[in-house]
Amino acid sequence: MRILFLNHNVKWKSTFHRCIQFARHLVRAGHSVDLMTISPTAKRGFSQSFLDGVRIIETPDLLWGMGRSGWDFWDTFNRLLYVRGQSYDLVHAFDSRPAVIYPALLKKYQGAALFSDWADWWGRGGVVEERSNWLLRTFFTPIETHFEENYRKYADGLTVISTALQGRAEGMGIPSANIRRISGGADVETVRPLPKRAMREKLGISPEARVIGFSGFVHYDLDLVVEAFAELDKHLDNAVLLVTGAHSPLLTQLKEAGKLRGKVIEAGMVEYSQLPEYLACVDVFALPFANKLANVGRWPNKVGDYLAAGRPVVSNPVGDIKRLFEEEQIGRLAAPNPKDFAAAMLELLNNPAECEKLGANARQVAEQRLAWSHLTGQLLEHYTKIVGSERTVVNRHLSSVSR
Repeated sequence: MRILFLNHNVKWKSTFHRCIQFARHLVRAGHSVDLMTISPTAKRGFSQSFLDGVRIIETPDLLWGMGRSGWDFWDTFNRLLYVRGQSYDLVHAFDSRPAVIYPALLKKYQGAALFSDWADWWGRGGVVEERSNWLLRTFFTPIETHFEENYRKYADGLTVISTALQGRAEGMGIPSANIRRISGGADVETVRPLPKRAMREKLGISPEARVIGFSGFVHYDLDLVVEAFAELDKHLDNAVLLVTGAHSPLLTQLKEAGKLRGKVIEAGMVEYSQLPEYLACVDVFALPFANKLANVGRWPNKVGDYLAAGRPVVSNPVGDIKRLFEEEQIGRLAAPNPKDFAAAMLELLNNPAECEKLGANARQVAEQRLAWSHLTGQLLEHYTKIVGSERTVVNRHLSSVSR
């Protein structure tokens, strides 16, 4: 089967990771996958590359920063021209911004099966409320909500990343039989448990440090981690906060104010192949998850990396993360305030045997429940159910992907 994935992100950011993991495993199952994503810098022309058999097509975009996320009509126009002459059996649109949904609808009109993936609660009280600019929030909320809700009904099938989005889709009139909830996954092949002492020596981190880890391209709720770490620091002289990912102005402000006392290591954006080395240095991971729609509707990608690294996690009882922690012994749930969050981290840091047990459980959950090969098997089952075997060649590949 020839499949097109349409992504609204810049290559290697946010939902691109969900796309590339599904695509890699679909190729292993014998399918052909093109993944169309936004070039980090190009304003004209297409570029192509291959990763594990997936053809990655980078498209030009005239916008910058957060705007370079599927809203540019120049990008949309170029994508329409490109896909018009291409033949695909199935198109999967990852979210529904203009650069994704319009090319997807064109291919549906030309006969391809259309699937939509919903991975964030963008509008109507969701992620859009995280924007700091009041004018942008006011102007953009109805636009974001329109694209988020208006086009799902045209899809033959829908995949959602959370229980909340499944309920929202059903509330919009989409039949439950057409919806499949598939959480974010864990890259258990790239991210593996590595020896803590050796990795700390390599990266210059003291073997005696008690390291709290936080990772991510978008630093949702980082203020809770910082405040909880400050509370933890009152009880531990050797506490260290290791942050990987995009730089946060919050950390700069606190450093300049002298509140972190030199105990924060900002590794910045590291190559994904090197990320496991940093994750291995951590004793306990922090996954702040405040009770708001943006979190209720999403699945934090970082949890897959945390669990694959084989370390315990402290989070908050919100959304599908609450269910995951209740069903699996992988860490602690704490109230979303600095004192309770710090207390949960301290309890684990003071109990190495419990940390080791929870870390082993975390790795097992990553391998058995969240591995991308397993989730891709679920995706193929949904394709087969919706499209039907007479239009696809999915059935004979299901067993090879699920293994």
